Amino acid sequence: MVPSSVSVVATEPMLEVARIKTCAMPHGSRLNPQGTKHYSACMMDDMLVEIDTHTLKASRHFLLTKGREMGMTGAPGTSVHKAAGTGAMKHDTGGHGMEPPKAGDVSCSPTWAQPSATGESVFVACNKSDEIVEIDAAGWKVKRRISARAGVYNLAVTKDGTRLIATNKRSGFISVIDVNTGREMGAILARRRVMHGVVISPDDRYAFISVEGIGSQPGTVEIIDLATLKIAGSVDVAEGAAGIDFLRIEAAQR
Repeated sequence: MVPSSVSVVATEPMLEVARIKTCAMPHGSRLNPQGTKHYSACMMDDMLVEIDTHTLKASRHFLLTKGREMGMTGAPGTSVHKAAGTGAMKHDTGGHGMEPPKAGDVSCSPTWAQPSATGESVFVACNKSDEIVEIDAAGWKVKRRISARAGVYNLAVTKDGTRLIATNKRSGFISVIDVNTGREMGAILARRRVMHGVVISPDDRYAFISVEGIGSQPGTVEIIDLATLKIAGSVDVAEGAAGIDFLRIEAAQR
């Protein structure tokens, strides 16, 4: 495992305009609402990395290991990794978030970074410790740790900022969490296993969950009604469905 990169693509000509070195196995990627900062998780290095979208450089990074939390400026460096006691040899990527933690393991193994609706916080899914860590974006420090279900993986926040939706790879449940209290409002069991991505419609009505499936099963998109906290429908897609995003709402056809 060696430091990898995040690519910046100009969408009109579809050309890569920058390749920003961050960490080993960058994972989970979202911009803040202002479009000024990009956040991604370092699954192998137990870190959150911030990229400044004006300079296209890593501006800050944050060590997430429990008991060793530390916010730092600039891009992650090898000396920082060694001093913190982290590194690629301490983590196992086999199964990509399906393995339970070993006894005494205090690592986070972050798989997703989700800025809050205001951009004041960044929520990080700690897949190994079954927690969601909230980082204060201005102070660059931990605000709180929110208990999550087994194998919390991807996150999305409603546009009104009140709810956080989490997929949980090991438990098979989709969690709806009250942002203010940090408590789970509801949990929906997916119809198939190995959940991955989550995105919320612009009107905060539905959450769309991508499910990889196992073996020869097709991938699935589960549609969650956030008013009733029930599955409203599902669509089979290609095997191994992973990331998911939302394009637009179309007018109803008559």
